[in-house]
Amino acid sequence: MRQNRAVTDAPASLGPDPAERAFYVDEFAGATIVVALVGASASWVNGVASAVVALRGGGSRLVLVTSDPDAALRSLEVAGGVHGAQVVEGTAPDLDGATAALWMAVVDDGAAVVAVPAGSEASAAAVVAASVRARKLVITDLDGGWGRPPRSFADLATHDDALRSQLADRQGGAVVLAVEAALEADVENVNLCHPADLDTELFTFDGAGTLFTRAGYLELGPLGVDDLAAVERLVAQGIADGLLRPRTRAEVARLAVTGLGARVRVSGHLAGIASLELAPYVDEGAGEVACLYTVSRFSGAGAGALLVDGLLARAHELGLSRLFAVTVSDLAAAFFVRRGFVEVDQGDLPAAKWQGYDAERRLLARALLLEVGHDDANAGSGGSEGAAGF
Repeated sequence: MRQNRAVTDAPASLGPDPAERAFYVDEFAGATIVVALVGASASWVNGVASAVVALRGGGSRLVLVTSDPDAALRSLEVAGGVHGAQVVEGTAPDLDGATAALWMAVVDDGAAVVAVPAGSEASAAAVVAASVRARKLVITDLDGGWGRPPRSFADLATHDDALRSQLADRQGGAVVLAVEAALEADVENVNLCHPADLDTELFTFDGAGTLFTRAGYLELGPLGVDDLAAVERLVAQGIADGLLRPRTRAEVARLAVTGLGARVRVSGHLAGIASLELAPYVDEGAGEVACLYTVSRFSGAGAGALLVDGLLARAHELGLSRLFAVTVSDLAAAFFVRRGFVEVDQGDLPAAKWQGYDAERRLLARALLLEVGHDDANAGSGGSEGAAGF
């Protein structure tokens, strides 16, 4: 299920589209993005224009690779403020002497169009992305992302064989080759989506297609004071959506102090957060997974599993005897079970957990417990997909 979900008493959604768009405008700030556009121009002109407006707001640069340069130019003009962008003639798979001209066009205008023969868009775009050292390549295809519904995230270290077999017919095999070539050339990630879905794919957490990366897309680390404002925004939105119990600002800050973040390696943006609540349970040698949340786009990257494993390692260091979590979500409960937790009666948790707890919410709450150093031996068996959907 491609939605954000409440994993514990934590935010499960980052809220309305403007907040999601703002997240990605910041994520792409200053970056160059290459887009391979296929299909009838009418299906993507407005969507591309909307994406251009958002990208320009963050100082990003855009290169459109297409066999219909007139439609691409219309998209830039519809976006406003991008007039007379240069069209660079390119041939797949070799741009040859056009590379220098392309670099100048991108720098001068913030956008450029590369005209290529029909059917060569994906392969040419991979070459372009490598030549301009793009952060991201977007390949559009009339069949959209990978799978039905599309898989949100895939890394080549795990999915390369499946990618080759299941997408072999896309654009005569060019899609698979382009994804692999771009990632091999150190393009950070590649998106695959329908051309009309470009704006949704780039600027929403659920996306509309598939994001491909190499292994090691996320890294784990402690939250810092510079993260507090972002954490507060996430928690506030979770409360507004009714997915998170109300917390004071002091409570949020206290959770952030003991928190971990799963970050996108290149940008440092938080893909997920988690906190280890200790103070109420110190006399019982217990800790609570109190604030586990992942942006849905990155759940397939194993953000949730990465965070839980990080909290478990911290529990070992602190000499805790058990970890527990409370959730009102069946999907979240299943996630914890895959990480080695066992569902127990509410009374098996420390009594302090239930002091002041909302009575109606408690009727729905499910308690999960992990004996540190014992039942956790099987933790991690869910693999990187264990956090999918959260």
